[in-house]
Amino acid sequence: MYVRGSSDLGRLIQNRDIIRRLLVSPEGGQVDFSPYPVIVNMITEAENNAKVLENLRRLLTGVRSRVINPPEAVLRTTRDEVAAMLDGIPGLVVPKTVRLAGNHEAAAQTIRNGGINGPIIVREAGTHTGKSVTLYETAEEAASALNAGQDYIATQFHDFASSDGIYRKYRLFFIGDRMILRHMYASDHWNVHSSDRPRFMAPRPDIVAEERALIERDEPFGPRARAVFQAIRDRMPLDFFGLDFGFTLDGDVLLFEANATMSFFPFSNDPQFQYLRRSLEPAQAAFQELVALGEGEEASAAQLPIGLA
Repeated sequence: MYVRGSSDLGRLIQNRDIIRRLLVSPEGGQVDFSPYPVIVNMITEAENNAKVLENLRRLLTGVRSRVINPPEAVLRTTRDEVAAMLDGIPGLVVPKTVRLAGNHEAAAQTIRNGGINGPIIVREAGTHTGKSVTLYETAEEAASALNAGQDYIATQFHDFASSDGIYRKYRLFFIGDRMILRHMYASDHWNVHSSDRPRFMAPRPDIVAEERALIERDEPFGPRARAVFQAIRDRMPLDFFGLDFGFTLDGDVLLFEANATMSFFPFSNDPQFQYLRRSLEPAQAAFQELVALGEGEEASAAQLPIGLA
């Protein structure tokens, strides 16, 4: 079972007999890592799991095993840190992003100092799947909605509607050196998420055909976009992670987020979307290659999902 703050990519390993799940708590304790040549850190949400990630970092000090997605790398993947990390890549639009506390006056000033003008997207730090996301026209409006004691992320909104007025959001997984397109969501609203598949996409065979064509291509994107993706791959400190993005009307890639918390599963049960499963086999091969589980190879891996004792 995968809970909030952990990756579900461990499900890509088909031979479950080689996996040992080790639970790590934020409070401390000891874990014997010596039997495992490969340790895969599945604790991936940097905001909510900072304590358990820091504990894991300490526990892994001096461990000689190969560590995939080391906790110190995951801790660098908050939204504001990733925005700073990826800024300046040619062909990539990185919206200005700042972290806010619940102090209204200070938050408004932080937004202005960050060069963010309305509209402004504000979300609670550490949230995903479009939850707690609101669009505000001014820094003052955004700041007035904050709750004391809560951290927030403010992001400059960029309109990414295509020329047909539809908003498209793509998810690409980087697993080792491989890039795998998982899906393209489309919507009539800027806050695009999985609920738009049955609501907006399913009744639109043209949109379904568009996504299917992308999924079934060996190279779904052109060289301009691929160069951006490679630059992102080179800068991100993670061994596996997902990228959510759109395209501007000028053809630039628009960053939404990049982190290891993005879900790969589940697949839609709707028969018309079964083509999405085409991404499963290359993802399985990529992940098993990443953890050195080649065909016929006998190896061990330790999965470390979030464990709060």
